[in-house]
Order: sequence, then structure tokens, then C-alpha cells
Amino acid sequence: MDIFTQKKWLIRSLVFLAILNISSISFVVWNRLSENRDNRHRKDKEVIVIADLLKKELNLTETQTHQLEKIRTDFFEKEQVLAQEIREKRDSMNMIMFNQDTNDTLIQLLAKSVADGEYQMELLRFQQAQSLKEICTMEQKKNFQYLVIEIRDYFRPEKRK
Repeated sequence: MDIFTQKKWLIRSLVFLAILNISSISFVVWNRLSENRDNRHRKDKEVIVIADLLKKELNLTETQTHQLEKIRTDFFEKEQVLAQEIREKRDSMNMIMFNQDTNDTLIQLLAKSVADGEYQMELLRFQQAQSLKEICTMEQKKNFQYLVIEIRDYFRPEKRK
């Protein structure tokens, strides 16, 4: 095989590998984007399912239903912001933990900040529950406490054996 034939073969191989690499990267990016889109749709469906379930089981009026939807939308928006902040702090903490020059004090501060974020999330859930209780009648409140457990169990992933 002469040098020119080898060169052509090498160039063709490089072009093929580059196309294969670009295709693989495109597939991974497309797959991640579709997963994010599916997660958003799943969350939206969960919100709709919960709202419909509460409307049906608690016999909510139209006014109560609109108030419920507003409360849940407000909560969801605030929850997204807090969850993103917590995720970013955890990512920072992980990067620092596995860095060659680990700063223990900074990791502890970030861990406290993550815990504070989780605490804020729980307070937000409490505020949402308080707001939901305010729009319900006494009879609806009694039914609501049992529905909360059912809803929680419905959306909890099954335990793996």
C-alpha cells in the first residue's frame, strides 16, 4: 500500500469517527432534553391529578377550585426556585468535597445552607397546607387529612425488593 492510499484511508477513517462522535453526542443531548420535557409534563400532570382529586373528593366549589389552583401554582413556582438553589449548593459542595484541596469549613457552610434550604422548603409546604385549610369548610378539612396520606402514598415510588 503506498503512502497516498494510506492517507486516503486515514482521512476517511477520521471523517467516519467524527461523524460517529457527533451523532453520539447529538443523541445524548436530545435524550436529556426529552427527559427534562417529560419530567415537566409529568409534574404538570401530577398537579392536575391532585387538583382534580381534591375537587372531587372534597366537593370543592368553583371558587375554592380556583383558589386551590392558585395556591398550588404559587407553591410550585416557589418550590422550583428553592429546589434549584438547593441543587446548586449540593453541586458546589460535591465539587469542593472531591477537589484536591478540600476546604472543610466551606463544605460545612454549604451543608448548613442546604439544610436551611430544606427547612425553607418544609416551611413553604406548611404555608401551602395552611392556605389550603383556609379555603376549606370544617367537613372538607376532616376529609382533607385522610386525602393527604392517600396522595402521598399514591406518588411515592414503590419500595424495591
